[in-house]
Amino acid sequence: MALRKASASAQGEKGSKARATRALLLDAAVKVIGRKGYTGATVDEIVEEAGVSKGLAYYHFKSKAEIAESILDDGIGELADEFVEIAAHAENGPAALVGMIERFAVKIFENKEFGRFFVSELWREGRVWSSGMRENEERLLGLIRAQLQRAKDEGLIRPKIDVDFEAVALVGMVLTTSLYYIDEKAAVSKETFIANIIDFVRHANVQNA
Repeated sequence: MALRKASASAQGEKGSKARATRALLLDAAVKVIGRKGYTGATVDEIVEEAGVSKGLAYYHFKSKAEIAESILDDGIGELADEFVEIAAHAENGPAALVGMIERFAVKIFENKEFGRFFVSELWREGRVWSSGMRENEERLLGLIRAQLQRAKDEGLIRPKIDVDFEAVALVGMVLTTSLYYIDEKAAVSKETFIANIIDFVRHANVQNA
């Protein structure tokens, strides 16, 4: 019994270290790719940033492409999970929509490297995304579309809004405006930026803002 417990403990510790190393590599990759772009970044630069060996990096990821896919897969998937929670607890569609877009803006504003990478991959010519990444991208947009449709059904936003177009437009608006401001092209606090984002969403969609 004691041996089995010790073995389980060792395996748990090994798994914890592996997850920590994977997270360290992804954090480093976000920084390097955010600075240099996907094409300009190299695995050598990523492992140097992470402070681990190249062999250890290839133990967790087969290639730079797999590292990049994991960054977006994890980031978009995490955001989608948060959207689900926000929608479940919102009193109506507009409240859910505002909460979701606010969370999205905060995430991008606080992690500009991830934001830059997300933007560059959305519009990079010839991008190749994994099925998991495409599913998460569609899930994210689908959750926004659902709340737009919910708000239309509730009679709380303009009835002529095209929910498919609007969902994509909102994602693009948050990404591009966030990167504009966090790159210090115009000085603004995070609080002011988020307040402006929320105000825009409310007045662009809600009938009686």
